[in-house]
Amino acid sequence: MAIRILVVDDTDLNLKMVSAILGKDGYEIVTARNGFEALEVIKTSPPALAILDVMMPDMDGYTLCGHLRKIPSTAKIPIIILTALSGVEDKIKAFDSGADDFLAKPFEPQELRARIKVLLRRAVDVVSTTVHSTAMTGKVIAVFSLRGGLGVSMLASNLAASFSQIWGSPAVLVDLAFLNGQSALLLDLPLRNTWSDLGHSPAKEMDMDLINSTLLRHDSGVHVLASPRRPQDGEVITAEHVQRAIELLRAHYHYIILDLPHDFSETTLVGLDMADQILLMLAPETASVRCAANALETFDQLNYPPERISLILNWPFKGKGLPRAGIEGALKKQIDVVIPHAGEAVVASIMYGKPSTLQKPLDPLGAFLEDLAYLYSMEEHKQHPPEKPGEGLKRVKERSHSK
Repeated sequence: MAIRILVVDDTDLNLKMVSAILGKDGYEIVTARNGFEALEVIKTSPPALAILDVMMPDMDGYTLCGHLRKIPSTAKIPIIILTALSGVEDKIKAFDSGADDFLAKPFEPQELRARIKVLLRRAVDVVSTTVHSTAMTGKVIAVFSLRGGLGVSMLASNLAASFSQIWGSPAVLVDLAFLNGQSALLLDLPLRNTWSDLGHSPAKEMDMDLINSTLLRHDSGVHVLASPRRPQDGEVITAEHVQRAIELLRAHYHYIILDLPHDFSETTLVGLDMADQILLMLAPETASVRCAANALETFDQLNYPPERISLILNWPFKGKGLPRAGIEGALKKQIDVVIPHAGEAVVASIMYGKPSTLQKPLDPLGAFLEDLAYLYSMEEHKQHPPEKPGEGLKRVKERSHSK
């Protein structure tokens, strides 16, 4: 059966053009000239994907997108906003309305076709993950710092991408910074679904089907449980929600990476408690070392085993900093990893929403972070790699042999 695509536009020429482009790929095209007509069409012909124009009379594309998200038969389908409006505010409005992608007119036919294929593949992945997942005990890695600006989200997103690229299976990135989390942004993913979709129901009712419908999926294999769009939306998420979500994810993913906020809130503590490995980040400056000391003291009071905690020294600025030996002496703990300064590479990855391990895995920073992910991989994987590991494992092995 052909995949049905709904195209909504009030201009006959646009409808004909898009229908002709997609018809060549064997899709079944259903058209509507306004939002009300589209809502009638889906009653008898629910589509697998929808393409919506913005500028339409009576009901614009943003409003129609919001309506489609509330109807069970279209709540989870991929939606593309196709419009002559191309400003940043227009893109944000499209994503806030629930769209998965945004394409400005005039567009290249090949680009539209490629984006449709990607979105449809992601939709299939959601179903296959729900149906075919088998129970496992994944490794939970928490990335944490009491001081902001040290690259916690940068490291978390790169680790998630690297685990996926090394071992050839999805890794999940869980953003627990409910006030201002940026994990989805660092992977250039629209906030179609977030933690707030889970927080409005009791934690005990949460199941893997619900989580699967909430996860954002990146082409690299990273699945993201994103922070809420608005700070107030995070208020409904409790420690019980966080615990339940991590328990479920642990049974379905090999690697669960927690991007934690810079505090010891109740939800943060749940993430730290459940982590198999805590990567405590600091920079070679006094305030950062003091925050790291406070964190280590708290970990000790919580009876966390020392071997669960790794000190990661990141060098976010050029020039000299406190000497490594001095930092280790002050903290009475050895620094496990030093991330070298790579300012331009980090800025570029943030600007374009492409982690260094995906954008330039052969460059020094990308290679370093990929090797770091291998370092913190499960021993079972290192000793007995999967039958079909990812290309990242080949790169890691080649670098290790060349040293």
